[in-house]
Parts: sequence; C-alpha cells; structure tokens
Amino acid sequence: MGDKAPHKTLEGQLLQKFGGVGNAKSASLPESLMFDHVSAATRLLEKRRQMFEVQEALNSQKEEFTRRENAFHRREDGLRRKDLELQESLIKFNQFLQENESKRNRAKKREADERKQREIKENEIKVLEAQLNSKLKEEALLNEELEKNIKYQDYLENVVQTMSKYFPEINDVLNRYNTLKDANAYLIEKQLVDNDAHDVTQKEFGTFKKAKENQILNNNNKIANMQVTYEHQKTNVMGLQLEIDQVTNEAGEKLLELGQILSSVTNILDRCEESFRIRHNKPAIDKSKVTQTVGMPLQEQVLRTISKLDEICMFVLDIKDIKDEYFLHEKKQTNMINMGLQTNSQTLSDGLNTESRA
Repeated sequence: MGDKAPHKTLEGQLLQKFGGVGNAKSASLPESLMFDHVSAATRLLEKRRQMFEVQEALNSQKEEFTRRENAFHRREDGLRRKDLELQESLIKFNQFLQENESKRNRAKKREADERKQREIKENEIKVLEAQLNSKLKEEALLNEELEKNIKYQDYLENVVQTMSKYFPEINDVLNRYNTLKDANAYLIEKQLVDNDAHDVTQKEFGTFKKAKENQILNNNNKIANMQVTYEHQKTNVMGLQLEIDQVTNEAGEKLLELGQILSSVTNILDRCEESFRIRHNKPAIDKSKVTQTVGMPLQEQVLRTISKLDEICMFVLDIKDIKDEYFLHEKKQTNMINMGLQTNSQTLSDGLNTESRA
C-alpha cells in the first residue's frame, strides 16, 4: 500500500488538473495512464506528449485559417479593383454626357445673349441719339454762358501776365484760391473740434489719474497678499515635491524588485525545461521565437509569470514524487538487507549454539 501512495497522489493531481474524478474529461485520458503500475514520470510524459500533439494540431489549423483568410483578402482586393474600374468608366461616361449637355446649353445661352445684346445695342443707339441732341442743346447754352464769362477770362490772363513769376497759368491762380479757401475752412473747423476735444480730454485725464492712483494702491495691497499666499503655496509645493520624490523612489524600488522576480521566475522555468529536455533527449527550443515581454503591459507580464509558476510547481511536484519513490525504494532495500542480516545472524547463532551443545 505504501508503494502505491505516491502514484495515486500524482494520478489524483493529474485528474484534478485535466478534468477531475467523475468528470467527462477524465474519460479522454489513455488507459495506459490509469494503471497503477505506471510511474508518475511516465504519465506526465504521456500528458505532455498529448499537449504537444494538440498544440501542433492547433498550429496547423491556425496556418490553414491564415492561408484561407489571405486568399479571401486577395479575392476581395480584385473585386474592389474591378468595382473601381467600373465606377471610373461610369464617371467618364457621365462626364462625357454632362460636357455635351453643357455645350448645348452654352450654345443656346450664347444665342440668347447675342439676341439680347443686339436689342440692348439698339436701345443704346436710341439713348445715345437722345443724349447727342441733349448735348447739342447744352453746347448752345454753354456758348452763351461763355460769352458772358469771357471778361473774367481776360482778367485772369492779365493777372498771369502781371504775376507770371508765381502763377504761370490761369489754373495755378484758381488752384491756389481753392487751396487757400479749403485750408481756411478746415482750420476753422479743426480749431472748434480741438477746443471741444481739449476740454473733454482734460476732464478724462483728471478722472483717469484718480482711478489709476486708486488702482495702484489696490494692486499694491493685492501684491502683498499674493506674496504671502505665494510663500505658503511654495512651502506646500516643496512638501508635496518631497512626498512625490519619496513615492517615486518607492515605486522605482518596487518596480525593480518586480522585474527581478519576473526575471528569476523565467530563469528557473528555463532551467527546469532545459533539464527536462536533456534528461529526455528533447530538441532545444529556439529562444528567438519565444514571445518577448519587453514593452508588454505589466498585468499581462504578471499573468504570464503566474502561468510560469504553475509550470515550475508541476516540475517541483514531479521531483518530489520521484524523490519519495526513490526514498521508499531505498527504505525497502535497506529493510530487506537488514532482514537478511538478521536471518543470517540468527542462523549463525543457532549453528553456534548447536555446536556448543554437541
């Protein structure tokens, strides 16, 4: 009974791990693993072989799914290109129809515009003829006005002849007169406006000066209060900065410790797997294909580490079971040797007693 206890313990652990006693999944285990005479290491190897076969089947299904998905994508791209070509052809045909329609509309519009322009020009001719008659009448009136104002022309010519140094032309005299007249009117108006603006500005300056003096006093008081508040806030910020630095240092230490733990778990699992492969002549695993944890979220790294710890726990349980089996075997051999020695010593003592009696 003592020899079968480790086997039953490991068998119970495997059944609990992969389905449990009474579960439908336990029926899927090979019959060779359910025998009592099979060792724990053999059952574990069988279970790992089944896991490898399932993993290979999953990988092959994944590759098949990827291949079919790529084929579907290529077919979809081809259909999309054909659809785009069809849409381009349809757009070009629509553009051709629209261009023809626009040309026809432009021709009709040009014809209507030319007819309208002809009517407009005819109306303009009538209007210009009426204007010409009006201008002829105005010319006659202006000739009469010219005859009346010719004496002023003579006067301006005499002024130009007399003051030819300052006014070479009659237009210069007229321009000078208009300039002086406009300047005089502007200066008079500006003086009135400036007087009113000066009074208003003077009043505004007095009001502004008083307001700014009051504002300066208020700002000085605010500056003093804000200076006191600034000192208090500066003290609080320094305290908070110290707390932040302390928390940052603690977080860095915790993160460093966590990284060391994760690295240690990974190294232990690698050593266990390497030892298992060496003992059972398994091919080495290409480390370049193993998923790197650099840049991985911390939560996912922790979950992967927990999974690795479970695998390490399985290795430790296997080693413990093997060790218990070895110690039990050694104990049996020792007991058998002791029993043999006791039997031999008893036989020897009986023989000596028999000889002494003889």
